[in-house]
Order: sequence, then structure tokens, then C-alpha cells
Amino acid sequence: MTSKQEIQKNVNHTAMLCPCCGTSIVRGVLRCDCGARFVGEPLDEVPIKVQRLGPAMTSVALLLAVVAAALVATKWMAVGVVVVIWYAWRAARLARRDPEWYGGLRTAIATLSLAIIGSAALAAYGISYIPRAIDNYGTRHVAATEAAMYHVWSSLEDYKRAFGSYPKDAQEFRKAIGESLAADYWERTLKYQAKIGDIAEQKDSIERTGLAFNHFELRSAGPDGIIGTDDDVIMRDGIFFTNSDLKKQTAVQQLR
Repeated sequence: MTSKQEIQKNVNHTAMLCPCCGTSIVRGVLRCDCGARFVGEPLDEVPIKVQRLGPAMTSVALLLAVVAAALVATKWMAVGVVVVIWYAWRAARLARRDPEWYGGLRTAIATLSLAIIGSAALAAYGISYIPRAIDNYGTRHVAATEAAMYHVWSSLEDYKRAFGSYPKDAQEFRKAIGESLAADYWERTLKYQAKIGDIAEQKDSIERTGLAFNHFELRSAGPDGIIGTDDDVIMRDGIFFTNSDLKKQTAVQQLR
């Protein structure tokens, strides 16, 4: 029995080509003369639409990447959430405009919502962090100035061990040490003052009495560049003070 005799019921008699040998045969037969067997009707020419999830999944992947970068590297990587918002918005727009071709609408909307909430939280955090960042920025400048003072203090101690007294002024310091006083962070030379006691005496009076300079003060004018203001950086005998602390000490001494 040939293949033409093995036609099923309700056979469509439209001719087709055997995909194996290319022979023209009747649609619906079970096998061809070449031995090829058919497991089902050939697919029609109507295109099959498969929803694309790429845009939605890309926005999810970007969100995860931004979160991981912010946690592992630096929190400022979180600004990449702007890219996530754009991709998620694009994915949601494509899914709404052409739902037959693009899927993942709910995923895109959820990702967009999370990205917007995250960006709002990031903005709030950034605004609240600004004052602290400014303080930290200023603290680093003060720390650099204090480091320069520590360097001068070490040289002053070497001088005192050698001569039994601190140098009376910056010129004597430069002559003995072989270098000028260090500069603060703002590249202004530190101010140096030698003292006998807690209250600085006039230099000519000290020279007449022959008393040793057992105390010293190093002072930086601070960010504003004005000596005597509250942002001055002050070291006395290796200890740091603020200008307000010194004013309080002076007031207490006057009351006594």
C-alpha cells in the first residue's frame, strides 16, 4: 500500500513538499515514499508572536547591579538609579503600547516604583548629609593643620632639650632648626609665641629677667584667615585648644 492510500479522514488534499526528499505529496498522509514519517500537520505561515521580556528584565538587572555597587563600593553609586528609572519606564511603555510583543508590564512597574522610592530616599539622605559632609571637610583641614603643628612641636622639644628653653621667637627657631615654621592647611605660616607662664610676658622684660621660656603657643588663623576668631587652631605646650576655651580660662583667671 502506497502513502497515497493512507490518507486520514478529513484530509486536506492540498499538495505539499516532503521536507525530506522534496517530492510533492498530499497533505495529511502518514509517510512519504522516501520513508519519512509525519508526526503532525505542517505549521502554517501565520507568524507566532512571542512576548519579549528583555526590557523588563534589563531594568530588574540594572536595579540589582546599582544596589550591589552601592553596598560593596560606595553609596554614591546609587545615583545610577536614574538609569534604572529610565529603563523601567521604557519597558512599561513598550508593554502598554504593544502587549502582544512585549511582556513584563507588572515587573517593569514594580521596578520603576522601587527605583523612584529609592531615588527619593537617596535624595533625602543626600540633603541631610550635606551639613555633616561640610563638617567632615573642615575637620580634615583642621587635622592637616594639627599634623603640621605636631611637626613643629617635635622640633621645639628638640630645641628645649638642647638649650633648656623654647626659642623666644620664630627667627630664633629658624636660626636654630634650619627651617621656617610650618604652614597650615591654608598655606599660611603658623604663628609662634614663647611664654614664661600662663600669661605671655613682653620679650624685653623676659630678656632682662633671664627667665627661660617654658611654654609656647602655636596658632593658625583657621579657614577665615583672621587671628582671634573662634575657628583658630591653637596648640599650647602640645595640647590643642579652641579660642573659646582660652577665653573661658582667661575669664576664670580674672575672677580669681
